[in-house]
This record gives sequence, C-alpha cells and structure tokens, in this order.
Amino acid sequence: MSYKRKNIMVLIGFILLLPILYFVSFKSTFELKNSYQNLIKEKETAENITSNIRFLKQEDKYIDSILAAENVFLNNSFQQILLKKINTYKNADKIEIIEFNNGVEILDNAIASQVYPITLKGDFNALLQFLNYFEQEGLGEIKSYSFKKKKDYARRNEYLVLELLFKKVISNQ
Repeated sequence: MSYKRKNIMVLIGFILLLPILYFVSFKSTFELKNSYQNLIKEKETAENITSNIRFLKQEDKYIDSILAAENVFLNNSFQQILLKKINTYKNADKIEIIEFNNGVEILDNAIASQVYPITLKGDFNALLQFLNYFEQEGLGEIKSYSFKKKKDYARRNEYLVLELLFKKVISNQ
C-alpha cells in the first residue's frame, strides 16, 4: 500500500470515527457543561432570593404604613371603607347621612357588581360638591342620583335629599 492510499484510509477512518467519538464522549461533556451553567444560574437566583426577600419585606412595611395612614385594614369591608369616606367628607361640610343600606349584588352583562343605596341630606351646593368628591375618590361608579325636596311637617321647614346609587364592580364572570 502506498502512502497516498494509507493517508486516504486514515482520513476516511477519522471522519467515520468523529460521530462515534461525539456520541461516546463529547455529547456527555456538552450535557454536563450545560447542566453546570444551569446550576450556576440557579445558585445566582438563590443568592438573589435573600435580597429580594429583604426588599419585599421593606415594601410590605411601606404598604402597611400607607394603609394604616388611610385607615384601611384587612378586616374592613368595602362598605366600611365607603362609610369612612362619606364620614370624612360629612365632617367637613354640612351633610347628614339619612340612610346607608347594605350593598345589593347584581349581575349586569356577565359582570358581577354591588350597588349601595345611599341617602344624604344637605343644601344643594354641599351635595353637588359631595358628588364631585365621591367621583374623584375612584372607589367605584355613581350609577344614578336624584335630588328630592322633602318637607318636615313637625318643624315646618323644607330640606333637600340626595338619593344615590353607588356601584362597585366585583368581578367579570
């Protein structure tokens, strides 16, 4: 056999040996390298978890302080929050709560919501300012309101009443 033929046979043997070498040794080496890189990434995320936990605890304290400043607690229902907002405004102006009923759950176009009927007494300007304040609070939506003039026969005077339906969307079904 000549050198030329031997070199061609060695080259063909080397080419045929490459896939066998890949499947026997190189493939497992590459898999181990990939798993090693994944483990390094998991280690970095595990190290960042402690700093994330500290950050989340600080954020939790901050949010709790905001809620405490707004006088909102976990055991408060929406109705209590609504009544507190009305009372804070009521103290500033001469508005009187006549009636504040429990919310009625309704289903409107597959949207579950609660409607709270509220009746207030006061002068026209104060009641309009209250409506504006209530809309600005963004707790829900004023579904309807109406002003009615009532007469107190015992005292022989007239007063204005605002009947308000306040709607809060609970969830889409």
